[in-house]
Amino acid sequence: MKASHLFSCSGSKYSSTVLALLAGACCVGLALQVSPVLASAQAEQASSSFHDPLQQSALTQLGAASEPALAVTRAGESLVSVGLRGLIMISNDDGETWTQSPSPVAVDLVQVYFQNELNGWAVGHDSVLLSTTDGGLSWVVQLDGRSLVTLLKKHYANASDLDEFEAESMLREVDLATSTSSDPDIMATPFLDVFVDEQGEGYVLGAFGMLLRTTDNGASWEPWTEHTDNDRRMHLYSIDMQGDEVYLSGEQGLLMRLDREAQRFVQIETPYTGTFFGVRVSDGVLIAYGLRGNLYVSRDSGDNWQQVNTQQQATLVDAVSDGAGHILLVSERGELIRLNTETLETDLIAVPYSGQVYSSAKPEKPGALIVAQFSGPRKIDISQFQ
Repeated sequence: MKASHLFSCSGSKYSSTVLALLAGACCVGLALQVSPVLASAQAEQASSSFHDPLQQSALTQLGAASEPALAVTRAGESLVSVGLRGLIMISNDDGETWTQSPSPVAVDLVQVYFQNELNGWAVGHDSVLLSTTDGGLSWVVQLDGRSLVTLLKKHYANASDLDEFEAESMLREVDLATSTSSDPDIMATPFLDVFVDEQGEGYVLGAFGMLLRTTDNGASWEPWTEHTDNDRRMHLYSIDMQGDEVYLSGEQGLLMRLDREAQRFVQIETPYTGTFFGVRVSDGVLIAYGLRGNLYVSRDSGDNWQQVNTQQQATLVDAVSDGAGHILLVSERGELIRLNTETLETDLIAVPYSGQVYSSAKPEKPGALIVAQFSGPRKIDISQFQ
């Protein structure tokens, strides 16, 4: 899909669905199909008095553990999950039980990342970026659709490193995006992933090529969309960093690597033209994965690629470390593929289907995997891989 304008979207209040598995393309394609029950609830909510989800805290839910979870990650010895309408949950017993944490927003959160056991970030609809410094017990808003509009306009109106034409072009795109939003004060572009390393360098990215950078551990963010070889404004889905290496993945085979000297993400040629929902770099091995079980591996920073037969056709949605020299890939059907990064051989385990999987995390104790599903976080036994 080609977005003709950066950040352009049809409205700021998306239906409550998952963004991380987008196989479509424009704003209405930034969501999976809504269940009839959820659609009915949304219709009832829309008919009632409107409450701004950016100004409303997430509701406390008695059965939070069975509510839709769209992402899950490890935070030290704990697990943190995020989901619909601002839902944030923590587990301190390897995913056996979950406790809801207060969330300052009621928008859908689609991804969560922790730098260490205390410092983490969550992203979602309406350009929401939350941060925590206590392991997920409390969260604050670092960015949202309103503050992002102010940040973008101020940045491009005063950007000394851009020529006048480029700065004006970016400002026009911001104006177009807000003019087509259901609320002209809100940048509707959803954030889809975030990563901040231990040195404080990090990026938050999303639909229509949105990219921002921090060098102070998230205390401030600088627009960086113009620092990418992404003129077609493809959606950006995933980021991974290791040392000085930084990679971004997106639509239509888009994969980019940070050129630190040029201060720009340059495009890497790949043999695949479908969407890469994820990218991962670890110990000199770069993998990119996405639609229909497609998995590619490079040992030279993306100059050359080898396709890996994953033995299945479901979309790959996540990759987690499974010990030295092994990566565990997770499909949307919950199938698990263990990749030996030395031999590129794979082992497949077909977990009984129990609903679509959006994300995964390894708990502290071995032999299990936590997956995020519409029915809530679920633990899967993977002891047969050990």
